[in-house]
Amino acid sequence: MRSGRTMFISTALLVLGMGWTTKEAQADFATAEELAKRVTIYRDSYGVPHVDADDPIAAAFGFGYAQCEDYFWQVEDSLIFGIGRYAEVNGKNGIDEDLVTHAFEIPERSKADVEKQPKQTQEVAHAFATAINFYLKNHPEVKPRLITHVEPWHLLAFNRRIWIDLGFRASHVSGDYMPHRKNEAYEQIGSNAWAVGPTKTKDKTTMLFINPHQPFYGWGQWYEGHIRTKDGIDFYGASFFASPMLSIGHNATCGWSFTVNEPDVVDKWNVKFDDPDRPNFYRHGDGYREATVWTSDVKVKGEGGARRYTFRKTHHGPLLRLVGPDTYEAVQVGRLYDNDFVSQIMDMVRSKNVHDFRRAMGQNSLPIFNGISADSEGNIFYLYNGAVPKRNEGFDWRHAVDGNNPATDWKGYHPVDDLPQILNPPSGYLQSCNASPFTTTDDGNPFKDDYPSYMVIDKDSDKRRSKMSRMLLREAKDLTLDQFESLGFDTHMYWAINELPRLKLEFARIEKSKPELAAKAKPYFDHFNGWNCEVTADCDRSPLCAQWYEELYGFGYPVEDLKAPYKENPDLKFEALINAAKKLTENYGTWKVKWGDVYRLQRHQNVADLLQVPLSDKKPSIPLVGAPGPLGVIFTMYYSPSVYVPFVREMKKHYAVVGTSYMGVVEFKKDGVDSRSVIQYGSNSDPKSPNFIDQGALMAQKKMKRSLFNWNEIQTSAKRKYHPGAEPKT
Repeated sequence: MRSGRTMFISTALLVLGMGWTTKEAQADFATAEELAKRVTIYRDSYGVPHVDADDPIAAAFGFGYAQCEDYFWQVEDSLIFGIGRYAEVNGKNGIDEDLVTHAFEIPERSKADVEKQPKQTQEVAHAFATAINFYLKNHPEVKPRLITHVEPWHLLAFNRRIWIDLGFRASHVSGDYMPHRKNEAYEQIGSNAWAVGPTKTKDKTTMLFINPHQPFYGWGQWYEGHIRTKDGIDFYGASFFASPMLSIGHNATCGWSFTVNEPDVVDKWNVKFDDPDRPNFYRHGDGYREATVWTSDVKVKGEGGARRYTFRKTHHGPLLRLVGPDTYEAVQVGRLYDNDFVSQIMDMVRSKNVHDFRRAMGQNSLPIFNGISADSEGNIFYLYNGAVPKRNEGFDWRHAVDGNNPATDWKGYHPVDDLPQILNPPSGYLQSCNASPFTTTDDGNPFKDDYPSYMVIDKDSDKRRSKMSRMLLREAKDLTLDQFESLGFDTHMYWAINELPRLKLEFARIEKSKPELAAKAKPYFDHFNGWNCEVTADCDRSPLCAQWYEELYGFGYPVEDLKAPYKENPDLKFEALINAAKKLTENYGTWKVKWGDVYRLQRHQNVADLLQVPLSDKKPSIPLVGAPGPLGVIFTMYYSPSVYVPFVREMKKHYAVVGTSYMGVVEFKKDGVDSRSVIQYGSNSDPKSPNFIDQGALMAQKKMKRSLFNWNEIQTSAKRKYHPGAEPKT
């Protein structure tokens, strides 16, 4: 063992437990063979699994089995991440992740807590773990990298670990404790979601637009499916791999989507240890409390033995770093340990209307996310959701507060009634694009001053995607589902629409004040004349516009503020245009390159780190017309930068790695539901499968497939039908 490494921590008392490792505990749950008889999987032409089960427990088993069939590597990778053993398979690149996992005691607490969950949650976790083990038993050709036997607590651990990631991101602290997360690629996570009411649609129906923007690799990528049970669940949508139930989508009468928001669900406290005779004691008011100290071993691929780390925790949370003499930073994530997302999602998928959806969300088991919902009764609903702790407003919670002062202790959590929300606004529409809840629609928004100052971090954020969404939905009338789908694929650049006319006035000015600069920039600026600001595959104006934008605002996300030099000296904007044209010429031999020639979609399997995806100009790819969100484009895609090092990395083209990873439109009618969807690649990770990138080809054409929801049609048109363990061998 190596010693001397210290990471500091706090939360609650560590409770040791063996989880479900005893035969006595296992005997209470159904066997794989019993569960397999209670579920049938139907595969449609796109490989989407339609899981028809007797009950939610069998559904979790069938859904887990289907995930393993399509991408076992990612299921295992997600669980490895969740249980704090990421460095064992990823080497030093996984150490930061594992240290955070162990600092919050995710493995130990999950082992102990899984037996304390409600009975249904325990049964779901057991069934899902059993499905993975049953898959491995039936497929000996599949070799796990690390986990040869999945346990139910792994599911709880994964759930908690991604809650930390989501909370850290919402509160802008990820890079503090996981330095590699400061890379732009990890910042480009977002989403779009819309709901329109009967006043906006041709047939007086409600419609829902589902459009999360997640990484195309790693635990956050989407898996599409359909689950039905005999006790009332019939839900189509998507979820992350290693999830036992679908988390976004729709049933016959109600649906929803989530978008990333920024509620203040994570806090930091500076805790001073000022007793020289008792170094593990910290002041709390007039007295002292003792920090808990323990060690954990972290194995690292390529190293013999394990690294041993020392952790400490106070009542505030784990001590994650030293910030001053004898002062450490404690961190905590709201409802990390006292949530039951399985129970909440089981209630959500049974929602008959937006009111049921709101009640289910009131369980407060999701740490963050805006929710946009619609139903067949003509209702549309928005909720700024978050596990937001109640705090003393006398402190500046944007920064670390005094952890020795009892007045900074949390005082419970805000219930759903306290959160910003909108039901059936007069404007007839709702949109949520990772922006302020106070600019969700034109009329009927909540008022900023009605909420605690600490609650909404993104209270003043109004991103261009939000502005573009409001513009499109404000003007929309007599919408059909076809038209609604087209709006979801809209590629007009809001920035270009609004800024090019202003820049035209600035250019006229420099033609007089700086004629030499104007002469150099003129061929490039004139190239925008007559352009409708839309990205198409054969457009040679949009690449120049995107490159110019990057010069002015930066690469990545959110990059919607003009860089300081261009604010101070507006003439430099046209120097930036010249530089943009120069870079395009250097990379592609011409500055008039077409968008579809350089912005592409390429799939790779068995890789989770966005920075390690082996993208290459020498491998097959297809053109893609989505564009970066900061430009105000609804069909959002974020691409890799050009990297050209001869014989090392030759990649001049840009490849989508984050963005529209699942897209769906839903129309709720009085007599049923009509929906369409598409994922960025395909349902199966095997390059030999016809479903490897078939949906990517659809997305490239700005098209969706019809989502099969009618079970008579599903059963008669299925390409395969089987019980888990009895699937046709391919």
